[in-house]
Order: sequence, then C-alpha cells, then structure tokens
Amino acid sequence: MLDRALESGTLTMRGYDRCLRVGWTLADLQESDAPGPEHLLRALALRTSAAAA
Repeated sequence: MLDRALESGTLTMRGYDRCLRVGWTLADLQESDAPGPEHLLRALALRTSAAAA
C-alpha cells in the first residue's frame, strides 16, 4: 500500500519513511513485534489526512 502511494505520487520518499516510522510506533503501542498492514494503513491515513488539512 505504501509502495502504491509512492508510485502514484501521493507520497514522497520522505513521507514513505515517516509512514514506516509511525507504523512502527503504532505497532509498539499495541505490543506487536512488527507493523502489520493495519498499522501501515493507519499511518498512511494519518499522513494523508494531515496533508489535506
């Protein structure tokens, strides 16, 4: 999902990195070993909704 956003131009490489970092943080808060699709989707949603505001 992050790759598609990067390819479509919705996300820059810097934004991609930030989404991964937020995904890891969300996974840590839920005591997961690694970020899953739900964490990355949430991070991407937070990123794109913040850009629209």
